Amino acid sequence: MSIITTAPAVPSRMFSLYASLLGNVAGEVKDRFESWATPPSLRVRGATTGDEGEGSTALFSSTLREARNMRIFEEIDDKIRVTDEARGLDAKKDPEQRFKSHLVRTLFDPLRAEEAQQDAFVVALAWFLRRNPLQPMGFGDPPQNEVNKDLVDGAVRTELTSLNRFQNFIYWARYLGFATLTGARDARWVLPDPMPAIAGVLPEVFGSTSELNVDTFFSGLANIYPVFESGAVRQQIEQFAEVPVDFARDRRVSIATSIALQRLESNRKLEIISRADAAIAILDLGTSERRVSHFALKGA
Repeated sequence: MSIITTAPAVPSRMFSLYASLLGNVAGEVKDRFESWATPPSLRVRGATTGDEGEGSTALFSSTLREARNMRIFEEIDDKIRVTDEARGLDAKKDPEQRFKSHLVRTLFDPLRAEEAQQDAFVVALAWFLRRNPLQPMGFGDPPQNEVNKDLVDGAVRTELTSLNRFQNFIYWARYLGFATLTGARDARWVLPDPMPAIAGVLPEVFGSTSELNVDTFFSGLANIYPVFESGAVRQQIEQFAEVPVDFARDRRVSIATSIALQRLESNRKLEIISRADAAIAILDLGTSERRVSHFALKGA
């Protein structure tokens, strides 16, 4: 099971459980915690239908299971508590910032993600970031045909084998800053949009310097999010892709990443620089291209 395959384990529900126990260092007895977290009507329905057994609703128990897999919760002396790791070192930070920081540390570290049974998420995300945002996918359209067409034998590694799984994946991708969901209820569309994710880690990518060449920039970005160009997960996906792109060889940046970087420049977060005497990469903006040799952090 994973956050893709477990329908109740959506970001808002998991964060609610996290936030409700964050201030309780000693933890809470599981039954009492469940009674707080689950409306009475759902507790009754879970008990009568037998979902997940013995009066526990699937909403609560499934979400709790995935949170425990990701080391958000632990059980000590029959009490559920937030792990010290998920609690974070800086108690002054906003709870949601602390929650997201833990998610990033878990989901984007291949070894930790595998231990948490969540390694399919980054594989699916690497595939999704290869998609053209100028051709959005229908949020209500099963993804199997598109995944199979793009990745052939590697499609199974994404776990995107049904509409419900695809939608759960999108909820998490959007929450972590990699997707935009737009449209009305009867016609909703989803597109890769990693601008928020990139913006959030720019200070970490640049460190103490204000300018990086294109290869150092993408290497730093991929160290945090290995789903981007030159990242380990992205390279794995390219091996399965029907039309693979080798960033080191082709020097081309995907449309989704390129548009995100262009928007960051428009928002005065970055400056995109092209020097004639330096190694370059090509930003593919869908309707045009742009050369880049360096990125500068604005306001640094």
